[in-house]
Amino acid sequence: MRKYLPALSLVLIASLVAEVLPGSAPITHPSLLPFIVLIYGPGALLIRDVVRVRSLTWTSILLLGAAYGVFEEGIALQSLFNPSLYNAASWGHVGGVNIVYAEAVIPIHAIWSALVPILLTDLLFPRLRHVPYCGRLGRVLTGLWYLLGLLLLALLTRFSIAPGYRADRALLGLSAAVALVFILTALRVPSSPLKPFKVGNPPSPWRILLLSAGTAFLWHFLLAGLWRLNSDFALWPFMLAPMSISALLLLAGYRYSRRWVAMEGWTDEHWFQLAAGLVIAHSLFGTIIFRNSLRVHGATLALGLAFLVSLYAQQLVVARKTRSSSELAVLRSNRAAT
Repeated sequence: MRKYLPALSLVLIASLVAEVLPGSAPITHPSLLPFIVLIYGPGALLIRDVVRVRSLTWTSILLLGAAYGVFEEGIALQSLFNPSLYNAASWGHVGGVNIVYAEAVIPIHAIWSALVPILLTDLLFPRLRHVPYCGRLGRVLTGLWYLLGLLLLALLTRFSIAPGYRADRALLGLSAAVALVFILTALRVPSSPLKPFKVGNPPSPWRILLLSAGTAFLWHFLLAGLWRLNSDFALWPFMLAPMSISALLLLAGYRYSRRWVAMEGWTDEHWFQLAAGLVIAHSLFGTIIFRNSLRVHGATLALGLAFLVSLYAQQLVVARKTRSSSELAVLRSNRAAT
């Protein structure tokens, strides 16, 4: 029973972070929430349980999240190829592929549909962070739930979201192959814990917040905002500039995050501020590109603020309890030694 609450929390947090807080699913349309949960919830839960069962790392979570994004965007929605859906071709379209949109949406799923929700849930339930939430049957049912969501999304795309469009079978096959490569790579990532690059402390938690928020917002802007200011950046070869810089930002963020996480001074406070910065950037940029009313934007930002504040307060309570338990254990150990 104690694992049901964190599993449910992860399902809801994944839906909230991925779609509701950035405004792509307006808060004024609560009828969309069950559908969003059906799509995003089982994906995040299944990714986390596979990683925990096999004792894999955060790199594997990112790779499995990328595979999740390819399945959703490439096969179910076919938005990686459809020139009309989401106006994705306007970002940059080459060889039948919305390549700029693809470079944006796949990492978005890896980070904001998988990594951030899993990280926040682990911080809420630290005693269970290294164990799966589901048993073998539960994982099978979660997998079926995920497939059902993909099937429903594909049917809605075919008959409602983008009627009349059918991606070339070669492109669908390419999507399946890319997703398979992500999955196989994720399962082969070494599961041994990271060794510290050096003894020392990472940047302070609040610097981590500013760095993650600033880097993520700049990354969003380069891919999804720059071409809106100057349409030349959606044309070949000018699109290569923002795409290259964005790729370098991703690699730098990954490299430095791995380095800091491996340091002795890295704490749950750092983890939280890293996740909070990513949520803030994703949400703020969403308010810019999604044309919702001021009332909707205000309500969404208020929800996001309340969400982060409540998580931060809960994380402080959990950290205080953990610290007290550790101090009590040390005290008892000292008494036993004397």
